[in-house]
Formats: sequence, C-alpha cells, structure tokens
Amino acid sequence: MTSRRCSDRLASALLAALVLLGGPVYASAQTAGPTKGKVAATPNETLKGKAVAAEGDLLVINDTPVRLMGIDAPDPGQKCKNRYGHELDCFKVATAVLAAMVKDEEVTCTVSEKDRTGERKGECRVRGVDLGAAMVSRGWAFHYASLSAAYQKGEAYAQSKRMGLWAGQVEKPWQWRSRQVREKSR
Repeated sequence: MTSRRCSDRLASALLAALVLLGGPVYASAQTAGPTKGKVAATPNETLKGKAVAAEGDLLVINDTPVRLMGIDAPDPGQKCKNRYGHELDCFKVATAVLAAMVKDEEVTCTVSEKDRTGERKGECRVRGVDLGAAMVSRGWAFHYASLSAAYQKGEAYAQSKRMGLWAGQVEKPWQWRSRQVREKSR
C-alpha cells in the first residue's frame, strides 16, 4: 500500500472516530436564536423529521431543503489539504460529517428566512444541539460573518485546536467561489 493511500485511510479513520465520539461538546452550549425572516410567510416555520445532508451546510427534511443559517461549508468541487499536504475533497468530508450528525435522528429546523431565490434558511437542531454551531466548532464549516456573528467563538475554538478543515489548508468557501468566477472570466 502506498504512503498516500495509507495516510488517506488514516485520515478517514480519524474522521470516523471524531464523528463517532461526538467531537467537542462546545457546540451544544452555543445558541443562535432565529432572526426575523425577510419574507412574511416564512418566519419561524418549523420542519421536523429525518434529514439528509445534501451539503455541509444544507439539509433536506421532508423533501424541503434548508440551508443552515450563519455558516458556510465547502462547495462541490472544492479541495483542501490535510496536515500532511495531501489533497482532500473537503466538500465530501464536510457533507459526511453533517450526515453523521443527523443519521437516524429527528431534526427540528426553524426556518427564519426565505431568500429571493426561495431558499429556506434557518437553525436546525438534533437533541437540542445547534447543527450550525456543531459544524463550525468542529472545524467543518466557517461562520459567515456578514450574515451572523453567532458562531465566531466556535470558529476561533476550532481554529485554535486545529480541528477539521483548520488542521490543514483550506480556502473559505466564499473566497473559493469568487476565485472560480474570476478564473472562468479570463
């Protein structure tokens, strides 16, 4: 087995262990109450049920997509590097971490906003734990400062402990998207 395959398997095993052990409990202490909605018909709409992680910051609950408000996770096609410099598909890893958090659990989402494209945004919880806070404090998503400062401390915690994406090199998703647009326009 090559050294790269071995380190990739080790990284996968460590990821699985982190997810199974539940990571730090820091996220459960953070709360970020829902904000007022921008569309009159959507504030505080509640969805409950089993959820599927479509992205690291997007759940589908009862066939309804809900974007986790105040966070941004890696986008499809976005790569990052682990602490050893090996390239990873950070989109798939972040999605897998969120999927593990919601697997076989009832998820409650409070939709507080519907944007101009009709996408629902809100806070989703499993057993009282804010999933946005959990993703950020474990290092698998970034707080989206222009939308909310609620998860800033969680991100500082993950960064200081070099957890998740902070263990290696990663570009913040909004910066990655901007770079993709610039490169395509050349």
